[in-house]
Amino acid sequence: MKKILIAYSGGLDTSCMLHWLKKKYNAEIYAYCADISGMSAAEKNKIIRKGLSTGAKKVIVEDLRNEFMQDYVFPSLKADAVYDGEYFMSTAIGRPLIAKRLAAVAKKYGIKIVAHGCTGKGNDQVRFETGLYSLLKGVEVLAPLRFWEFRTREEEVDYAKKNKIPISSGSKKYSLDENIWGVAIECGRLEDPSTPPPSDAWQWTGGKLRKKESEITVSFREGCPVALSGRTLAPVELVAKLNALGAAYKIGRADMIESRVVGIKSREIYEAPAAKILNMAHFDLERMVLDRETLHYKEKLAKDFALLIYNGRWFSPLRRALSAFVDETQKNVTGSVTMILHPYAAQIISRTSPNSIYSKSLATYAKGDKFDRSLAEGFIKLSCLDIAKRS
Repeated sequence: MKKILIAYSGGLDTSCMLHWLKKKYNAEIYAYCADISGMSAAEKNKIIRKGLSTGAKKVIVEDLRNEFMQDYVFPSLKADAVYDGEYFMSTAIGRPLIAKRLAAVAKKYGIKIVAHGCTGKGNDQVRFETGLYSLLKGVEVLAPLRFWEFRTREEEVDYAKKNKIPISSGSKKYSLDENIWGVAIECGRLEDPSTPPPSDAWQWTGGKLRKKESEITVSFREGCPVALSGRTLAPVELVAKLNALGAAYKIGRADMIESRVVGIKSREIYEAPAAKILNMAHFDLERMVLDRETLHYKEKLAKDFALLIYNGRWFSPLRRALSAFVDETQKNVTGSVTMILHPYAAQIISRTSPNSIYSKSLATYAKGDKFDRSLAEGFIKLSCLDIAKRS
């Protein structure tokens, strides 16, 4: 009997897929669910029971939040990787980790076929499959949503009811993908880019707006955030606290027309309060401790790094090489950045670092100025020698 491993969420698509694959291929189905959002014990048990009742031989749920933060999110933060200037890639950066764990589970149980529930027009199919092909020799990947008979959600619901597959009641207004780094929202009324996002589309930042300002200090060690306002925190806890605080001010919202890997444009909205705050603070600290050439070159690299993540090429030799460069640049990115949080915005007000290359004696215009102005004329003449008019 064939064995098929599926990336399983317990939602309508993957629930129907589990039953459909078992029936079509007469296969043993192993269902794998990665927890990178923070499920309760009750939620995990619900997914396991649902998968087993739908026909899975085994359902595996793993809490990957620590690995997600340490090995995927923080490396992207250190690289200042932001897609098209606004998207912190909460969904994109999670996919290579899930692909890695799918590959490991497939090896453990001797499974050669892995299936996912992505559609044929999205980015995640590219990310999952590129990751699997990079990690698992000879793997066969199935994407039922690209070739099965169901064309609409309503047809899937009918199939689920006919086959007694447990599904949640009610219709979804939007398509959501959520983890501890952010939430992505699309579809429904958002598909008209000429209209503002409905208030009910915002998942984290839709509550009452906090108007009283808050002052926070984020501390970094070698590019990674380690403390909030003097309190040392583990990565998951630190990000969770910043998400809650930033969401109260509606910080980290993005509404953008996105250029997908497959070549189409889509309208997406995102919420990533912690990512927005940490990215601002991290880059500000880099400006204090990195020399000009390294800082500017790293800005160029950040775009390439973001593209590799977005395009699903996390396991490529180029990404590994760029990460090595990034890690070298982060050796001195240690210090603290203080910010004021306002409605819809964060403002940096101060920063300190033991590795600062800022010199007050060179920068000041007041008493104590040690800058040698006599060097300026020669510097200017040499720096523009190639474009200066000459007889």
